[in-house]
Parts: sequence; C-alpha cells; structure tokens
Amino acid sequence: MPPSAASTRSDLPAAYGPEADACLHAVAPALIEQVGPWVDAFYAQLRLLEGPANLLALFGEDDFAALACHQATHLRLLLDPASRADAVRVASMHAGRMHAMTGVPVAWLVRGTALLQDLMLRGLQRAAQTLDASSREAARLVLGQRLMQDLHDQVVAHQAVEAQQVDAMARLDDLLALGLAPPDLAAGALDALHELDGMAAVTLGRPDADGHLQFEVVRGDGFESYVRRVAQGRAQPVGVHADQAIGAGASGLAWRSGQPQHVVSYATDPRIAPWREEARALGIRSNVAIPLLDADGQPFAMVDLYAAWPGYFSAPMRRPLLGHVQRSLSLALSRGLAGSRVIPYQSRRLYRLGLESGALQMLMQPVVDLRSGLPVKCEALARLRETDSGRLIGPAEFLPAFDARQLLLLFELGLQQALAAQRAWAAQGLDLGVSINLPPQGLSDPAFVRVVQTQLHTSGVPPARLTLELLESGELGEATVREPLMARLQALGVQLAEDDLGSGYSSLLRLDSLAFDEVKIDQGLVRRATLAPQKALDFIRHLARLSQDLNIPVTVEGLETPGLIEAAALLGADFGQGWGIARPMPAAEIPAWAANWRLDLDPQQPRTALGAYAAYLLWEAQLGALAPWPDLLHRFVHVPCALGHYLAAQNLRGEALERACLAVLAAAPQGPASQAYSQARNTLRALLAAHVRQANGLPAG
Repeated sequence: MPPSAASTRSDLPAAYGPEADACLHAVAPALIEQVGPWVDAFYAQLRLLEGPANLLALFGEDDFAALACHQATHLRLLLDPASRADAVRVASMHAGRMHAMTGVPVAWLVRGTALLQDLMLRGLQRAAQTLDASSREAARLVLGQRLMQDLHDQVVAHQAVEAQQVDAMARLDDLLALGLAPPDLAAGALDALHELDGMAAVTLGRPDADGHLQFEVVRGDGFESYVRRVAQGRAQPVGVHADQAIGAGASGLAWRSGQPQHVVSYATDPRIAPWREEARALGIRSNVAIPLLDADGQPFAMVDLYAAWPGYFSAPMRRPLLGHVQRSLSLALSRGLAGSRVIPYQSRRLYRLGLESGALQMLMQPVVDLRSGLPVKCEALARLRETDSGRLIGPAEFLPAFDARQLLLLFELGLQQALAAQRAWAAQGLDLGVSINLPPQGLSDPAFVRVVQTQLHTSGVPPARLTLELLESGELGEATVREPLMARLQALGVQLAEDDLGSGYSSLLRLDSLAFDEVKIDQGLVRRATLAPQKALDFIRHLARLSQDLNIPVTVEGLETPGLIEAAALLGADFGQGWGIARPMPAAEIPAWAANWRLDLDPQQPRTALGAYAAYLLWEAQLGALAPWPDLLHRFVHVPCALGHYLAAQNLRGEALERACLAVLAAAPQGPASQAYSQARNTLRALLAAHVRQANGLPAG
C-alpha cells in the first residue's frame, strides 16, 4: 500500500512511538538476529535481476562489504522498537541519497522494498509463533508501516538529488548569460558542479607539450594535494597519448575520441591501475572525462568530474547534465582557452599567492612628447617577483590565471603603487602623470570605480594626473552599465585612454562610441614596420589622422629603435613609448632618467631609413592633396624633400635609391594618377622597403 494511502487509515498502528514499541517488543530481538541472513538473501536475489546485478558488479570487495554493512545497520534501526521516527528518517534519507548516487532508479527501490518486506514477513512468522494472532498482525502492520515510510523518505531524498542536478544546470545557464571572462566562467562552473551531492572533485585542464594533462582549475581539497604531488613527481600524472600507460584512463580516451568517457568503478576498472590507490585515498570511486570541443570538433580542454560513489556518472539521470556541461562550456570557453598557453594549477596558485602576499611590483615606462621631447607621464606596468629566484614575471604569464577578484586586487594594489610614485616624483620637482591599465571589467563592475575614488582621495594626487588605459582584450558589457561607470570615472577628473588602437575591429568601434581622452596605437603594428614598412607606416599614419580628426591625442607604443621613434614623430603621433625611449624601470629611477633624456628630431632631416620612408609617405600624401591644382603641384615637386636630404646625408648619390627618387620627381608633374608616376612610385617603394630591411640587419628581399 502506498505511504500516502496508509497514512489515511485510522485503524493502523503508528510506525514509531510507545504503541509501536509495544507491538514489536516481543519479536524484535529474534528479528534482529536474522538481519545478517536477510542481507545475504537480499543481495542474492538482487543478483538474479540484470540491472541490479550489473550495478552490484561495479562494487569492489571492500565497497560491497561497506554497502552490506550499511544495509544491515539500516535494517536493525527499522526493527528496533525504541527507534525514533526522526532518527530513522535521517537514515532513510541518507540511503535514498546513496541509491541516487550509485544510479539506482526509483523502480528498483520499490522492488527492493518488496523483497525486504517478504523477508521480514517470513522472519516474523518464525519469530512470532508464540504470539496470538492479534499481536502478530499488529507487529506485521508496524513493520509494514516502517518499510513504507522508509521507501517514501528514500524516494524524497532521491528526487532531491535529481532536483539539485537541475539546479546546477540552471546555474551554468545563469553564468553563461553573464558573459564572464573565461577564468571566472570556469571557476563558477566548477563551483556549481562541485557542490553537487556526491561529487568528490571537479577539474578543468589541458595537455602540455608532453601530453600530460595539466589541471588548471581544481575544486576539491584532496585533489589539490594530488596535483601538488604530481608537480613534485610523487604521484602519477594523467596523460592523453595512446602510447603512454597514463593515457589509458578516461581523460586520455576522451581527448582522443572527442566523446565523454567513464570510469564506472575505480575498484574494478583495470585501465586506472596507475591511480587506483591514489583515488582510494582521495575517496574517489568513479569518474567521467568530458572533452570541450572547438568549432571544428577538436578538443581544446577537459572537464573531469570525480564522484565518491561507483556508477555515479553512468546513471541515466546524469546524461542531461553531462551533455549540458560539454555543450555550454565548449561554446563559452573555446575563444578564451583554445590555443592559449597552458597554466598548471600550481603556477596559478603561486601567482595568486604572490599577488596576495606583496610580490607585486609596478615598473614605470616613460611616455614622451614627440614634438617637445619632454617626458609627460609614465605607464605603470605590473610584475610579480618570484620568491625563490627574484625573477620578475610579466602579465602575459600571470594575467590569464586571474579571475575577477584577483584582477580587482591587482588593479587596487597597482594603482596604490602608481599614485605613490607620482607623489614622490612631484615632491622632487618632477611633474609627471601616471597611467595604469584598467581591465575590461572596470567598465562593468562599480568596484573598480570605488577603488579609483578611494585611492585618489587617500593619495592626494590630482585626478587629472591619472590616466586609465582600457585594455583591448575582453568585452565591455552592456552600455546601460558601461556608460554610467565611464561617466563616474570622468566625473572624478581622471583621463581615459583606449589601449591598442588598431588591434581589432572592436577597438575602432569603441573609438567612435566611447569618450576617450587619448588613444594608444597597438605596438604590434609598430613592430611589423621593419619587415613590412609600407603597410605598418600607412596604418600608423591613418590611425593617427583618424584620432586627430576626432581631436584625441595619439600615443604610439613599441618604439624600440631610433627609426621607429623618428617615423612615429614624422607621421603625426603626439606621444611615444617604448624601449627605444626607455625600458620599464623602478619608480625611484625615473628622476635620474628624466634628467638625462634628450630627443633630437628634425622632420626635414630624417636620420634613419624608417624615418626616411615615413617622410616619403608624407610627401606622397601631400602630392595627392595638390593634384587638383597643377601649378601648386609643379612648385611642390621642385621643393627639396626630406627623402632627398636623407639620401645626401647617407652618401647615396647615384645609387639605385636616388635614381628611383629622381624618377618619381620627374613623373610627379603628370599627376599621381598617371601611369608613369605609378610605376616610378612602386619602384621607389620597393627599394625603400629593401633599404629599411638592410638597415635593420635583415635580407633585402
């Protein structure tokens, strides 16, 4: 009879309490003595059924012994006359959870309860022969009531486990909707999965060059200790290559196949022999490896789930969860992780501990006015000092390891150091501004604005002396959040700069849609100038012109040579920054550098090959602007040009480069659209490009 129906019968005795105690008192000792044989008979009958038999086969010897012991303890609690209803309910709920963890469906719970009821009734007939019929019937009814209540509580617990799984899937969807950066999304997703009942550990990792799976994000204290032992060479790693013994586990198979792979039971699966004892110590009994796939269906990362129960992931109720994890995280993480550098968990941990323990050092790189030659500010660049070696670790190494909380802390600590440096310079009579990178999250998280406000107030630095540089990487979030935060920053009086202009289409969109006070041209464009000077210099010239048309000052980064400095100045950049001007240095060294710094440029007398090429491109642009006025064009052609001054200074008279230059001057009066001019211009450009490469120690061709 179902529990709901039984509970409505007024003629049934209570399952627990004094009345139940009286009904069971005479027969309970004899029944409890039979529990051992009942448990043996119960599992013997289950092994005759295909589904339960397959499940029981997953249990190793020790695990099965523990299961049988738990079952016996639970039966004794049900038979004990003095048992309290609340205590039994707790035990029943635990049993229901355990059955849900091991993949036992509700239908099997009903079948198992029927088997136990049959065994109890037989035992009761033998134990109650001396009782009258009424007493035997009362005992039977109490036991039936207890079994039905036990089944009800187990089903409730079973359903709660299923509901928790649905909640975890909903949490994943909520995280995806937030548009989080990959580190935050990965951390949040693993947190949601790790909180599932029965989950021992959850990891996200990628193979290194040796095919060893490097766990980058880890949830589960015990598993963290395993990862540390692997790093120390004291535990067996996990591999993905087929020719490695450590590649035979679920992770290796999943990586090679692109499909989720299960270890149904660590006690019985021969493939996981290298990790069996380690897993036993960690309380791991089963595992599923879920490969995350890029748009081409190739694995780029691995999510591994580890459970404290055998059969946990092979249960039909888990399939929706596993499929959802693979689909959602593949789509959301592919852009951020595919092709990026693998950062082992230990390195991530050290970076984060370093940030929190005072290892952050902000180095300062000067920015100079390319017209006056005077330094105007310094950019504060974050480094982490390695404890043992003293090596300074750059942001390319540690930034990908930081989630939103660490990025905020990095910004706060870095800004504190930068403003302290500005105050120290001002006290020495050096009036320099300071700039610092603002992560993309800074325009979607009000906490960054509060940090700026607090640090400015604490330091006393005038807000106008602080520039926040918005990094190109990442998304800016919704305009409804972004625009009020930008307005709050500008209301503070700080300057906002767009970093890495030209590194992507989105940077041009932002230049048009956001109110920046300054732009910085991507140093990647500048560094290509030696190999492809025409393309790089044209980019710089057009981006500088675009920014100046919008009345926004332009800074060119990556000026590592005198030629790059000269070219940037000739092409109209306002400010320059790079190793050719100054390398990043401790803040205390800036005053001495500033006292000795000189910039000597003459736009009409370029001294470098790259500067000469830039001067020629400007001459070309001026020629094109004069095309509608032949008289002006003719007079312009006969004015000595900067390229001619360069050729004379470099003793290149009579060389192919000068002959090509003279050919351009001769064809120019016919107009920039003429065939003669076009041919002469192309020849000169090719020779100038070869000259730039040769001047920088590269092959001319």
